[in-house]
Amino acid sequence: MVFMAGCDTMSGRVSLLVGDDSLKDYYSIESGSVAMYASPEDRNSGKVECRVYSGEYDVFVKMFRVLDDDAIREAYRAKGGAPFSDAFAARIRTMEENRFRYRPGSALPLEGLRVAVDPGHSAGSMEEAIRESKYMWLFDRDGRRLKFHESRLNLATALELKELLEKEGARVMLTRNANRQVYPVPYDAWAPRNFRRAVLEKQREKFITDGEAAMLLTRAGDKRRLKFFNSEYEMPYRAKLINAFHPHITVLVHYDSNGEYGGYREKYARVLDILSKNYGSRAALMTDYSEVMRSTAETDRDFSTVFVPGCFLRGELDAMEARIEFLRLVLSPDLNNSIRYSVYVMKNFRKMLDLPPADMALPGGKKTGLCRKGVYARNFRMTRLVRGTLCLGEPLQQNNLREARELAVISEGKVPRRVKTVARAYYEAIRTYAAQHMND
Repeated sequence: MVFMAGCDTMSGRVSLLVGDDSLKDYYSIESGSVAMYASPEDRNSGKVECRVYSGEYDVFVKMFRVLDDDAIREAYRAKGGAPFSDAFAARIRTMEENRFRYRPGSALPLEGLRVAVDPGHSAGSMEEAIRESKYMWLFDRDGRRLKFHESRLNLATALELKELLEKEGARVMLTRNANRQVYPVPYDAWAPRNFRRAVLEKQREKFITDGEAAMLLTRAGDKRRLKFFNSEYEMPYRAKLINAFHPHITVLVHYDSNGEYGGYREKYARVLDILSKNYGSRAALMTDYSEVMRSTAETDRDFSTVFVPGCFLRGELDAMEARIEFLRLVLSPDLNNSIRYSVYVMKNFRKMLDLPPADMALPGGKKTGLCRKGVYARNFRMTRLVRGTLCLGEPLQQNNLREARELAVISEGKVPRRVKTVARAYYEAIRTYAAQHMND
């Protein structure tokens, strides 16, 4: 689906935010107000969960810049179909917020700018990365193994970006400064004591369906349990840290990889080669076989993608917290500002990395416009949990052999040249966005 119109209007934003027709049962846009409903049944009966009137849109939007999560949730829950009280509206409108003005010609043109950077994932070793399913393990043409994991690439990028920004006066917050989990209780300590209770709690609060809960409690292995923990605890915790910082811009740092049939065909050929050899022992055969099976399929493609919030899918408005963020994205400029910033990021990826933008249909994603190639509104949870102007970047394909040869030096403690280029692409985009859109 191609988004033809601008997203500055409410209807334009909604077209990017709604990825499934079933979600229309949770909201209504009327003349002079927008309403949210807790369920389709409530909508049919006219039971409003929260209605925001046009004269108080500014109050609702500003809440997210000046209040903490608990206060926002309470204001939403208490509002119902009535307008905000005059006292509450006046208090929000008069609360100070730290705005930013770009200082052209200054030695510190970004002084006062708050930037949050979230280096995605958390593995501190190859073993942890395999457990997290976020690693690269490729065979070079000479048989050399290229092994590295995305968590280290993401952190190296974040640290490079932080240094560039701080030299110009920006205040930078990293969600992590080491290759480790951010949530304060380690997963291996958390899971034995909390997993069952956590699943039932998330089921009750409608973050997961009854079917998902049953699967997690009866059939899920360690990797699936870790994925649940990362989605329902690690990511929300990171988002909470970011939102408490009230950043002007947030960068969610990731790298991409692409699975193709041709790559898996090559992997199959390696297995056949192993099986054709005369091994001295079964253990040696199984070692080589296991290595190939754990390796990553190679791709001949190489491109970049950038993501902004959007494309909520079936069931993703069942939880109240999701409905709060959906309403924020409908009423605020966060989505269009994120697209503006992301366009600059993509232009820099294209120019500095010499790579084309992605131009394909993505599951759970929508193209944001013909002139915004590579920028997609997609239902990645972090993009919905984090407030304000943001992008989630996925430059280059880690399993492209040309890229992998350079990226693999991260395992030797070196920062790859491409990582430094990606950091500069984000940095230059932040400078451009700040200069052109933050002087009002």
